[in-house]
Amino acid sequence: MTDELVPDGTLAAAARLLARRVGLRLDPAIRGRLSRCVAEEATAHRVDAADYVGRLDEDPALLQDLLNRVTVQETSFFRDPGQFAALRTVLPEVTSPLTIWSAGCANGQEPYSLAMTLAEAGVPAWQIVATDLSTRALSRTRKARYAERELRGLDDGTRDRHLFRVGSEWQVTDALRTRVEARHHNLVAEPPPFEPGTCDVVFCRNVLIYFRQEDVVAFLERLALWMRPGAWLFLGYSESLWQVTDRFQLVRVGDSFVYRHRDPHERPAQVALDRQPATRNQNRRPRPAPAPRAPRPRPDRPHVTFGRTGADSAPDGPKVEGGGVKELLAAGEAAMNEADYPLAVATFRKAAYIDPDQPVAHLHLGLALEAAGEAASARRAFGAARAGLDRSGTAAVEAVLEGYHVDELVRLLDAKLGASA
Repeated sequence: MTDELVPDGTLAAAARLLARRVGLRLDPAIRGRLSRCVAEEATAHRVDAADYVGRLDEDPALLQDLLNRVTVQETSFFRDPGQFAALRTVLPEVTSPLTIWSAGCANGQEPYSLAMTLAEAGVPAWQIVATDLSTRALSRTRKARYAERELRGLDDGTRDRHLFRVGSEWQVTDALRTRVEARHHNLVAEPPPFEPGTCDVVFCRNVLIYFRQEDVVAFLERLALWMRPGAWLFLGYSESLWQVTDRFQLVRVGDSFVYRHRDPHERPAQVALDRQPATRNQNRRPRPAPAPRAPRPRPDRPHVTFGRTGADSAPDGPKVEGGGVKELLAAGEAAMNEADYPLAVATFRKAAYIDPDQPVAHLHLGLALEAAGEAASARRAFGAARAGLDRSGTAAVEAVLEGYHVDELVRLLDAKLGASA
């Protein structure tokens, strides 16, 4: 089926409804999906598309069926292992009993990965609140049974400790399943699903990328009011709060970057960026903010002229130990998280020059250029990333994405290119 099956006006009406009710943003990737779903649901109900869309606002069951089809449920166990390592590092600083909110839990792999992490860390009292807009996904989460192909991200040892075979499928043990509460929740319209000040960790990964900017800001403001100072927020690979809110500060934990709820009385200069593993103390509250420190001097940065991307740029770039694309990407991410955009651009540009067919390098370059205010150059980089996807194999790209999937990269790039068109 194609977009032509649903007239533009009807599709626009459906998009406006979803934006108003659940904050869904109609980027190019979602547009095609929404058109197919509207056409198929209208056919199933034996009405034309316009009549079907007209009924959505007044029929909650009809709207929920559409949301179950439109929302993306692609996920895996222990997706982005670095973030789970970061969680293990910060666990000693959170209070007991511990509540973690898995927002946008999809089919349950994320909340059960969190449950495995807490169980194996020896946390004595904890619960996971898993929420999603899709009732179909919540049903899967409650059932907690997965096909072999859905166990991606689980090593055999972890699988055997926390799941058992039921025919051709794998069932999560009751010891974990009873600690995960699945709830229907609308991030845009409802307050967080916990009492204010009782949640220490929120995983909300690859959810905000589907929202309109104003809904992202409103959600983060509500979340900040509900979270206690010092609580942790884990976002997705491509999600950044830069120029969105100052309620959260970026903190490096091991090899990952995590957001921490800022104490409203704390000045930004009081933030320590690097965290190291600590000895666990279940009942200890987060430490008070350290006294203000003078910023560490930075070495001279190379002068960067923002411009073309790819092999025709021939950048010198910074010197990075190892000098390969992976090392350059890591160095560029570190520069981005220190808001050193000239260095980030130079580093990512060098990575894109070394491997011009690697879309992730061009994506990072585009994000750095975007942060530096170079919209036209950023668009060229995003275009180069999109073209690189067509030339690179899926496995090669996903190896760099560390647990994420090419489909998500496609959606992100389409959104960037669509927004700047």
